[in-house]
Amino acid sequence: MMAMPLNSEPSRPVDAYKVIIDQLVGETRTGGAGFQVADKGIFSKAPAHRRFNEFIAALSVDQRALLAEMLRTERDGAIRDLLAVLSWWIDCHEVGLTYKGEPMPVDLSGAGLHGDYVGRRDGWAWPKDADAPEA
Repeated sequence: MMAMPLNSEPSRPVDAYKVIIDQLVGETRTGGAGFQVADKGIFSKAPAHRRFNEFIAALSVDQRALLAEMLRTERDGAIRDLLAVLSWWIDCHEVGLTYKGEPMPVDLSGAGLHGDYVGRRDGWAWPKDADAPEA
């Protein structure tokens, strides 16, 4: 699914955009409290979260799995919502993204940054460069 390895430097603004979206998709799938809850049975190691950890410890394995799924869904929704707000600013207020000083194309799906994120999350392939809109 990744547009290019995260450790290599994108050469074009469109490539940087694809890496950003794919990184968000990847980090949604592998990060956040949902994974801690499912894998380690804790919310976090932070002392301030002791009461959360005590609550999680009292749950059954199935209940922890359900809570983890809820947390992952919320994390995914938060990223999508943030990208929707950013799309609105780009579309309505002439905000733009640049990469190395050059305009970065966004909205390769036709449904905003959030549409690209949701599409990539759900297995959508990036369009070929000839199909991609100009910045």
